[in-house]
Amino acid sequence: MIEIFVFSFLSSIHLYICGYLFYYFFISKEISIKNNIFELALYGAFGLCFLALFLNFFTSLNKTINNLLLFFPIIFFLIFYFNKDFLKKAFKYSVPIAILFLITISYDNSYRPDAGSYHLPYISILNENKILIGINNIHYRFGHTSIMQYLSAIYNNNIFNEVGVTIPLCLIFCNFVGYLIIEIFNKKNPKPAIIFAFIILTFILFRVNRYSDFGNDAPANLLFFYLIIESLKKNENFLKIKKTLFASLFVFLNKITLLLGFIIPIYFFLKNFKFNFLFNKMNIFCFFFIILYLAKNVLVSGCLIFPIEQSCFKSVYWYDKDSKRGSNAINTRLENEAWTKGWVNQIGERKDYKTYISDFNWLKTWKNSEAKRIIKKMIPFTLFSILLFIILFFYEYKNRNKYKFLEPIKLNIDYYVNLLICFLGSLLWLIKFPVFRYGYGYLISFASILIILIIKDYKFFVDVFKFKKKIKYIIIILLTGVLIKNSNRIYPNLYKNIDPWPEIFSSSKINKKKENTPIVKNQKIIFYKAKKGECYYSKSPCTHFYNGSDFKLNEINLDNFQGYKIYYFNNKK
Repeated sequence: MIEIFVFSFLSSIHLYICGYLFYYFFISKEISIKNNIFELALYGAFGLCFLALFLNFFTSLNKTINNLLLFFPIIFFLIFYFNKDFLKKAFKYSVPIAILFLITISYDNSYRPDAGSYHLPYISILNENKILIGINNIHYRFGHTSIMQYLSAIYNNNIFNEVGVTIPLCLIFCNFVGYLIIEIFNKKNPKPAIIFAFIILTFILFRVNRYSDFGNDAPANLLFFYLIIESLKKNENFLKIKKTLFASLFVFLNKITLLLGFIIPIYFFLKNFKFNFLFNKMNIFCFFFIILYLAKNVLVSGCLIFPIEQSCFKSVYWYDKDSKRGSNAINTRLENEAWTKGWVNQIGERKDYKTYISDFNWLKTWKNSEAKRIIKKMIPFTLFSILLFIILFFYEYKNRNKYKFLEPIKLNIDYYVNLLICFLGSLLWLIKFPVFRYGYGYLISFASILIILIIKDYKFFVDVFKFKKKIKYIIIILLTGVLIKNSNRIYPNLYKNIDPWPEIFSSSKINKKKENTPIVKNQKIIFYKAKKGECYYSKSPCTHFYNGSDFKLNEINLDNFQGYKIYYFNNKK
């Protein structure tokens, strides 16, 4: 466990330095040590994701490359942009982050089954190969992986080794918790924004507090919360445009279901248009980033955004045209949508995917399955929120004659724009992909802004000092609850001979790569098939599907394109 603390401490400092450099070059050169340092971890992650994606077009994300990505930003900072006060703060705040990291990740599992099925296998692909063209034909979920897999891949270096791939997800969670706490006690923030941040922190500490819950969905939803908070703060419009553009793009790169977040920077762009809002370093960087990402998608799957069939280039020969296979975009979309709407929980004769989602009859099945699970998950947070609301109500009744002539708090239009976006997102979620983890960013943000509209004028919020003091006690209680909950998992394992890191090689804490079955054609291994269960982090590329005898592999042997492989099906019939 000491290793976990040390690794998270060092990687936290690394992210802050990367974030400092990114913020300086693309957001604002006015970086004060009074800024929310936890926010810089998000910018650092964003910049590293870009570098990882860019480099993978030309090389694998091997340990040599990853060592450079670890040490070069630190050396660059120390030589050219050294800031003693910032470095002191980075070291200081990395300690509580490392403690929270240790509590969150120790003796926990990877997100199942997706981590073993395609998160970790894709990370191993990135560590061992430059971009593999048509790789989603081996496993269709390789066509819609998160940008977070690239961030995870570059933490497999000579310092952290393979366990480093588990660090980024947990580090983003820990820094987002720190970010929320700082924003709650930031004197510059308006009261409604503080209330929103507090509600989100409460939800996260109740519902998103274990590494095994994260997957690819948690960072996307956390970043969506960040997007909403930054849009509610009292920053000048140009800064809001740059910050919300960064956040909405990062959200999209993690989860396309939250793409309505793009409306927010567009709104601020149109709100007070100036020419420099259009052409600036941040916009150019984000434009280049999304072009790279879409190009990667086309190479991997034949589609700009897999599995949206309208975005596919069906003329490229690695695009799977057979609708009977999972790697076909149409079939993947139908399957994904059907599963989110409870297809697997049908009673009696099962309809096919297309028939099942063709009308709203799926609602009955969904209501008796996923809806019940959502309610169960939300009960603790809901009960706690109701308790706080009852206390607020009695406080309001008791002080009904106090501050009688208090002027009501006026919310600017930004709150109502966000409310509308989150409502539309919630509606889209219900109609197209009603699994809680796919869209709780919409749902919780909508509910939170609605609550703000109801309670913003309560007398409880008049005395800011007393208000924040009481919030401080509630946060301490919640953090203590998280500590106790995770300690109940950690303590029984302390005296067992078990690796405290989450498993990345199998589901059974065996600390070595699985030996999977090689699939050989023309005396060459074209991929590996998992002998049992999912692939996890193993020799790549690996799948727990077998794609049949018509599977093909081309290798590009042109002088300037050595080492690129194209996986495809023989569609000539």
